[in-house]
Amino acid sequence: MRGGIRLGSLDGAPIVADASAFILALLFGVAVLIDLRLSEVGSSATDWVVALVAGVLVVASILVHELAHAATASRLGMNVRAIRLYLFGGYSIIDGARSARGEFVVSAVGPLASLFLAAMFWAAGSVAGTDTSIGRAAMALAAANAAIGLFNLIPGFPLDGGRMLRGFLSASGMDPVRATVIVTRIGSVIGWVTMGSGIVVLIRVGPVGLLVIAAGWFLAAAASSAGRREQLSTAFDGLSVRDAMRPTPDAIAGTATVSSVLDLHGLGPRLKSLPVAVDGRVVGVLGQEEIDAVAPSRWPSVRAMSLMAAIGPEDVVEAEEPLDVLLVRPSGASRRVVVVEDGVTVGIIEGEDLARVMPERI
Repeated sequence: MRGGIRLGSLDGAPIVADASAFILALLFGVAVLIDLRLSEVGSSATDWVVALVAGVLVVASILVHELAHAATASRLGMNVRAIRLYLFGGYSIIDGARSARGEFVVSAVGPLASLFLAAMFWAAGSVAGTDTSIGRAAMALAAANAAIGLFNLIPGFPLDGGRMLRGFLSASGMDPVRATVIVTRIGSVIGWVTMGSGIVVLIRVGPVGLLVIAAGWFLAAAASSAGRREQLSTAFDGLSVRDAMRPTPDAIAGTATVSSVLDLHGLGPRLKSLPVAVDGRVVGVLGQEEIDAVAPSRWPSVRAMSLMAAIGPEDVVEAEEPLDVLLVRPSGASRRVVVVEDGVTVGIIEGEDLARVMPERI
């Protein structure tokens, strides 16, 4: 995955902390520090250390929440592709056969883990006492984890509660796509209501309302994007990359001229693009739109590598991978995907190829 700091892995799945996760640690640490200084329960040096540790622990708590999802999914035979932490929490990228019951269980363990941590931090704070720096910080962490757990139980996408509701609806016989639409709409409504509440808070209380508005906007936007992604994932269920690809010859050499490529392969409705390789590695795609950018008189001298649209490793996938692997490609990835099998290029996928394999599914 692009960006962020790799913290480790779980069964080969990378655990990555986005830079914004450290902003979350900083904000929480500052909030704890302000509380400690105002309460005057400890020394200045102690308060700084406790606040720093609290900031780290709040991010660690989110990691525990996501690890609960990932570990449970792994035990149920699902494939955990990655875990990512960022400013607003975290998410686990999971694929594989997911039953309605499995989705409910995997979604439920995250909030349960957060609520368990809340209880542990509350117990620690009670033992230390709220008249100590450690006790007050522990209580703040207890409140944060309780908020994370309870907030995630709200039954709307993209929260865990929305996934639990979808699992319940699917288990009750509802079409999974229809269930996804319902929980997505619930998530959007909750987001808009939150934004409305934020406006009221802004008017009556002050600038803190801006944070509530921002949270509502994020939830509404995330519900829409996550819902669409989940609808596509459901539609792709049981399909492999091979099912959607448009077969192509093996990659053409980057040194080949446009004229030689057209003479050998041609381009048309069934073969719109060709992968381009340099030193045995696929590095780009040459299609009709790239060729049309050059006058025909230059085709005999212009080489494929100078015209191709460059691609990266994330734009090359194995033929037997599940089709929904295309839904978690990083932003900025090419709109064309090269498909390989045993190191040999066998196809290309473009937007219309995805639409072709799921006309009746969404």
